[in-house]
Amino acid sequence: MYPESYPRNQWYVAAHSDEVGRTLLDRWLLDEPVVLYRKLDGTPVALVNRCIHRQMPLSLGRLKDDRIECGYHGILYNAEGRAERIPSQPHVPPACRVTRFLLFERWGLVWIWMGDPDKADEGLVPDHHWITDPEWGTVRGSFLMKARAQLLNENLLDLSHLEFLHAGSIGTDKIAETPVTTEFDGRVVRVSRPMYDIDCPPFFTKVMGITGRIDRGQVAEYFAPGFHITHVSAKPTGDPDDSRKCSQKAIHCVTPARRNTAHYFWCHARDYKIDDLKVAQLMRQGMQTVFQQDVDASEAIEEIISSYEPAYPIELNLKVDAGPLQARRLIQQMLAAEKAG
Repeated sequence: MYPESYPRNQWYVAAHSDEVGRTLLDRWLLDEPVVLYRKLDGTPVALVNRCIHRQMPLSLGRLKDDRIECGYHGILYNAEGRAERIPSQPHVPPACRVTRFLLFERWGLVWIWMGDPDKADEGLVPDHHWITDPEWGTVRGSFLMKARAQLLNENLLDLSHLEFLHAGSIGTDKIAETPVTTEFDGRVVRVSRPMYDIDCPPFFTKVMGITGRIDRGQVAEYFAPGFHITHVSAKPTGDPDDSRKCSQKAIHCVTPARRNTAHYFWCHARDYKIDDLKVAQLMRQGMQTVFQQDVDASEAIEEIISSYEPAYPIELNLKVDAGPLQARRLIQQMLAAEKAG
């Protein structure tokens, strides 16, 4: 149920673009220490965060132009990870180098490839242009979650918990009773739940200005191993005028940090009231609260299952678990393919 390794020949989100700058950023990703920074020309760089000499974190050193000087013995590494200077000796051995990871930056996110660099394909990165599209208003944030990534990946494909875990914000009565449809096209798991003539959630009223009964659409898409887009729409029930329809894109990036921790980078884009600062603030606070509830649930589950390791308690699956179970199979298939290769 819970693999102890991660597919490595895949893209993962390492950071929001605005997190990476001229200050050394240390971050654990896929059980490896990584240091990120930008060169003077703005290009992002990721190196393994440990000096080859005595494993001192390079993030505790200092930037010198585009190079990192180790804070322990002053070894100077260039952006490719190769040592260019060792203060205590004139000769720099070819083996004095650290791993450089491939990065890909687009639409406000920095992606990292920690597997075989020859297999890296930027075309595998899903479209997420709404984050920086001027026609959409976006807020964002992040969590370091004390739970394994898989728990949140499955939570985000489970549309039936909204009524209970998020009651009083984006959840309303009768959501869980509405049937869901699960599809898989070979790469993307898609869970859909169209809801007609239901109560408008309190949070929707605050930000959208809609009251009473609404028609609400929700589609959760999962791009393995750790990227989700939740498409949400709402408009007054039976209103034929789509100009009153409000659309949102919740983008969730789940990257394993260490075995029982994960990074959760989130972005929330909307196509309504995009210049309204009050709505932006409500959205930032509201989404932080809602996503914190998902994190809290994942951490509570982690505390239970980790106490049973190396075995796990029996789980009973329900009809609504088709999406999360397909996500589990996808990860298993990726791991099997890498092992076979």
